[in-house]
Amino acid sequence: MKIDKSLHDDYAVLTLKGEFDTFYCPALQQEVEALIERGISHLVIDMRLVKFINSTALGAVIKAHKRCKAEGGELVVAQPSPFVRDVVKKVGIDKLIPLHDSEQDAVKAVIKHLNQKELAGDAPVDHEKVLLTFPDDTRNQMLGGKKPLVGTMANVDGHKVQFLWNGAKAGFSNDQGKTLFFVGGEVHLKFQVKMIKKAFFEVDAKVSQVEATTDGVRVTASYVKIADADRAALGQFAEDMAFLKRQLPGQ
Repeated sequence: MKIDKSLHDDYAVLTLKGEFDTFYCPALQQEVEALIERGISHLVIDMRLVKFINSTALGAVIKAHKRCKAEGGELVVAQPSPFVRDVVKKVGIDKLIPLHDSEQDAVKAVIKHLNQKELAGDAPVDHEKVLLTFPDDTRNQMLGGKKPLVGTMANVDGHKVQFLWNGAKAGFSNDQGKTLFFVGGEVHLKFQVKMIKKAFFEVDAKVSQVEATTDGVRVTASYVKIADADRAALGQFAEDMAFLKRQLPGQ
């Protein structure tokens, strides 16, 4: 089986080709994890060219669907081949994962889900990904080489950003996490605030506060180097969101 990937601003399309059996399940899982690490949790799986799918592969699709859901996203299937449609309906998976007759309809469904999420009042930066890198060799050696970590945004304004990082998957305790993000330590941040612009913000910052939580460490980092236009945009965004929240019922 072959997997073709098409990336868009807020979602991705994975087109599967060939026979989808047990052997190829890890490939799908790796693609999904790689996309989620990039902050993309809304996926369309195009299965028009899948000639065969077995029970283990069906399980892999369900796991991918649950993985996307856990990240606040959605996974849908576009134009399944007659074989895939027949198997999926017989097993009843279509009651869990939406099937669409065309890729266009599937994309519309994903975009609708994205819009509903925004209109439902989800925090505009909560759960967005932030890529973290360190400028010094000491911390990079702790990580086994210079590679980006993935954190979760919590808050942002024109002066600072706050994010969460859980090092459990990499075998880091909270104390080790506090060592990585020590107060005064420099860190390079790359993140999106989609309500401002589609492109990424990239800033150099210094950690001003770090605290342990049940899910890792919560880090506040103040900007050291940031484009003037980006600082102004993030500051305006914070003011706008504060105003909007005050207008909501019950506030």
